[in-house]
Amino acid sequence: MQKRVFSLTLALLSVTIVAACDDDKPTEPSNITYTATLNGASEKPNAITTNGTGTFTGTLNPTANTFSWTVNYSGLGSNVTQGHIHGPADANTATGVIVNFNGPVGGTGTLQTGVTSGTATGSISLAGAVNTSGTVTGDSLRKLLDAGLTYANIHTSTNGGGEIRGQIRRQ
Repeated sequence: MQKRVFSLTLALLSVTIVAACDDDKPTEPSNITYTATLNGASEKPNAITTNGTGTFTGTLNPTANTFSWTVNYSGLGSNVTQGHIHGPADANTATGVIVNFNGPVGGTGTLQTGVTSGTATGSISLAGAVNTSGTVTGDSLRKLLDAGLTYANIHTSTNGGGEIRGQIRRQ
């Protein structure tokens, strides 16, 4: 009898281990991270001499189909007026706005203005248009981000075209 109980226990344990190791479930796609370092030397068409610096971190959640960001900036020469993601553009080209950090289309965002240091945070849905003209969709923004054809830019009262800029790169 003891042998039979031991055999049944061993069989049950084996089935439990096999079931626990069964990996037939589809895996959820992982979040994708994008980063940029912002500085005046990266401004185009002309570099800006400034002590200002910043960082951009973006996260694309493919399951929720959302893109969120945090931009930290400090040491700017004058007060922040606006900030954006621009594209399509390589590191040597200036181009139009795709996503406003403050009140973006299809999402929420805050940008501290009137200061020389601060933070911008926000997120947008990638299910539809992501800019006011409706010409850039979430899918096309994702393709531009993956291709390295977007940049983050902080504009100030002295440097209306942008004081610090950084090319956004997928990590």
